[in-house]
Amino acid sequence: MVADAEKELGIRFPASYVEALRLKNGGAILGNLVRLPKQDIPQHLRPYVDHGHISVRGINGIGASHTSVLTTPYLIEEWGLPKNLVLLDGDGHWWIAFDYREPTSNPPIVFVESDSGDTLRIADDFATFFDSLVDEEELFDEEGNYVGDQ
Repeated sequence: MVADAEKELGIRFPASYVEALRLKNGGAILGNLVRLPKQDIPQHLRPYVDHGHISVRGINGIGASHTSVLTTPYLIEEWGLPKNLVLLDGDGHWWIAFDYREPTSNPPIVFVESDSGDTLRIADDFATFFDSLVDEEELFDEEGNYVGDQ
């Protein structure tokens, strides 16, 4: 399945993503927030950032479902997204994706806002992204107040 998906998308997945697929082929993940590295965040992207974190609902796997990376070409066309992304999560207005715009076998992970096409760097690679996921309960108390990284 991995080789077929790579051929269809014209890319090579990082080993860390393939390993994650072997454990669970997409879906819900243990953490639902990831801290952004230090960067300037344009005003129109600030509503997507909560105390320096981006929300992650799950990770697209490989297969025939609507939550598959194989839907990427259709979704890029439908939402007018930059080419050479492979979508991992999103709702149409925003996306989390592998960024293959620069040729690499270990692409960075980015956040993309559909209306502007602007991106924020989330992580240098999938392994860093995946290892950086934290649960909302670690950052917010019962009343929803930010308590910071613990």
